[in-house]
Amino acid sequence: MAKIASVFRAIEKALARINLVVVVACGIFLFFFMFMVVSDVTGRYAFASPIPGTMEIGEIVLAFVVFPGWAAVLANNQHIRVLIVVDRLPPRWRPWMEMLTLVVGLAMMFPIAWYGFSFAMDSYMTKEIGFTYSIPRYPGKVAFFIGSTLFAIQFLIMFLRHLFSRLADQIPVIREQS
Repeated sequence: MAKIASVFRAIEKALARINLVVVVACGIFLFFFMFMVVSDVTGRYAFASPIPGTMEIGEIVLAFVVFPGWAAVLANNQHIRVLIVVDRLPPRWRPWMEMLTLVVGLAMMFPIAWYGFSFAMDSYMTKEIGFTYSIPRYPGKVAFFIGSTLFAIQFLIMFLRHLFSRLADQIPVIREQS
């Protein structure tokens, strides 16, 4: 059991590093997009020359800002929780309810990640572009695939951590006598 716990700790550390890189990248994308929007508005009203494609690029940037950050939010327990039902449950049922919500989250996110890959590949293969300007649309779909995949992995890791911690509480510890 200790070996399994150390493997999960190593996986969680790796995911935490990935989530940190993703969150920093999201912040950088958002900063550059804000700079682009300010430049677009300034160019539009001060010089009568807006930056072409700001809206199309904005759609892609927002996909990179929103979707990949899901896993980091879940890993750090910063998501919105509605505890109306959970607070009314007996304390011994609450961990099992938490595990049930993790299973439901995984069951929802795994197919979304799976199909997100095919949507991104289809967009890339067909060279899908924006309506107004010929800006490729597949990067936003790739961001959705990456975000939903990291989210599904985070659900799986959290579920397994909760499951093994519950099993460790249920299994009596046998101590050797010295």
